[in-house]
Amino acid sequence: MKIKSLLFVILFLFIAIELSAQRQFFANANLDSISLSKGNQLEFVVRIERISNKWTYFANATFQFAFDSAGYNVSPDRHSIELVPGSSDLPIVAIPGVLPTNSYLVTPNVLPGRFSITIAGPTNFENCIVPQLGTQGIRIGKFIIKTKDNTIPPQKLRWLEPYVYYQAFAYKLDRDSLFLPNLYYAQANDNIEMDDGERSFVNYSTSDRPRPQTLLKFFDAEYVGLKKLRLSWETTSEAYVDGFIVVRGIRTPEYPSPNEVKYTDTIADYQRSDPQNSALIGLGTSSTGKFYSFEYDSVAYRGLEYCYKLIYKDFFGNLVTLAYDCERIPNSIITKATPSPNPFSVSTRIDYIVEDDVILDAFVNDFSGRIVTHLLKGVYTPKGQHSIDFLASYNAQEGLYNVVFIAYPIDDPTVEISRAIVKLQLIR
Repeated sequence: MKIKSLLFVILFLFIAIELSAQRQFFANANLDSISLSKGNQLEFVVRIERISNKWTYFANATFQFAFDSAGYNVSPDRHSIELVPGSSDLPIVAIPGVLPTNSYLVTPNVLPGRFSITIAGPTNFENCIVPQLGTQGIRIGKFIIKTKDNTIPPQKLRWLEPYVYYQAFAYKLDRDSLFLPNLYYAQANDNIEMDDGERSFVNYSTSDRPRPQTLLKFFDAEYVGLKKLRLSWETTSEAYVDGFIVVRGIRTPEYPSPNEVKYTDTIADYQRSDPQNSALIGLGTSSTGKFYSFEYDSVAYRGLEYCYKLIYKDFFGNLVTLAYDCERIPNSIITKATPSPNPFSVSTRIDYIVEDDVILDAFVNDFSGRIVTHLLKGVYTPKGQHSIDFLASYNAQEGLYNVVFIAYPIDDPTVEISRAIVKLQLIR
């Protein structure tokens, strides 16, 4: 009796080992690139891969999944799901609801407690897609789940189990298989289910991606003249960014560091309705970035250093500081006026910098104070670097000359007239 029992156990183990050895995976079905793209939108990609040479032609499938969050219910009244146009590797039929004959129909649906994606394929195997072995396979498409009440959905998905009940994945035969092992009465163009729950299986997986980040390339507050500043910044990637806000403060000896400055004025806010501010709406979650600009911020006083703080608001209502930049507002003066050559024999060029937009006069005095010539008279001169040439007349006497610059402020009564004098020496 004991011998019979032992033989039975050995036989059972042998059969189990044999069955296990014969088990094989035919394909991978993967939920990939899951991310919150907007405050109420979850994006993801469905991929299928062929990992066995036991099949060739992809026929059809039904995939079902839900949020991987305890106590969170999926409902047609609360959620919607859609396929992003042009995101599939499949030739999609143009008429929804019509069964395809030589293309595919992809139908996403919201059901009580779950989402489903049904893929109906061509009638004949010649029109079926063939996923290549050893590659990432084919993309069924990118899909977007939205909450209708604009709440934030969970950020993880899970396949529904048991797989043999909730999932279906079939391939199409290109010949009769009546005499093939384990396949009975199957003819060309029949659809064969890959997962029988015993020996052939489909692997259902979800790809965990690194958490996305918001990365900033630069943030710059640039003085452009007339007490105006241009604010610009560029991101290289964004994560859960609803939009950007810029606030302003004044740097003082009491608060020397930008992160200590009291930021009392909101300069730019994506939540405002005007086009200038609405252009600051973020990309949500994106692996690529964007260039942003705000033109212009007008300040009240010269001679002060204004600091700006760049903030973004995420989908969860958090305000996150990205960067600071400070810029001093000049007193509308002429600086760094330099002649070359000096001394000179015939002509010389004077390079100068105007710290702001001004109306500019320039004339030349000789050693007695007499005006020899006018170089500029009432010329509008924008902020920046400029140059002017002085050509001495053929009968000009050797000696010292002064080039006098007078800058008049433009529409700013708080600024006094600015002067600069450059000394020249003429040698014959």
